[in-house]
Amino acid sequence: MFLQRRKMNARVGVEPNIDNVADDLLLRMEGRWYLAYSGCPLWQKPEINTVSFNFHPRHLGEELVLEDRVEYIKNGKMRFRLGFDYPVEGIFNTFRWKGKGVNRTFRNHFEVTLITEDFMVLFFEKTLTSPTSIDILTRERLAGKDLMVRIFDQIRNNETIPAYLKDVRQVRQTQQL
Repeated sequence: MFLQRRKMNARVGVEPNIDNVADDLLLRMEGRWYLAYSGCPLWQKPEINTVSFNFHPRHLGEELVLEDRVEYIKNGKMRFRLGFDYPVEGIFNTFRWKGKGVNRTFRNHFEVTLITEDFMVLFFEKTLTSPTSIDILTRERLAGKDLMVRIFDQIRNNETIPAYLKDVRQVRQTQQL
């Protein structure tokens, strides 16, 4: 099971002795990220395009979590999914996602495997509806070729995720949002 294996290899550019690494990561994830490539079959469907993840740190009780809103265009209409990302205690850069509203019955686990100011790579656990996969997100909706070359180079040099590149497909972006 995902949480029982310690195959995490995240690189967030922080020292391990920082008191609250999870909070630092949440703040680095904050804002809008565009899905450039995905191994998830849902985001590879031809009727879906222009997917963005919007992360906002929020306190639920005393715990700092991420409220997330995934927006996408399906058949020309804007859609969205809401949820919360809870840091998993004891497993570096790993989150438990729990859907909100109509998605409240959905759950998954993911790891922030790579993160910089320009891009983030998420590693997703297999669920009933999707395979183990990675998503590549960028701050810019239309990421340049140089950035994508840099991202793919870092993925290939990572210990845990290069095998998932074979399933990754580019996510179509449209001019409208």
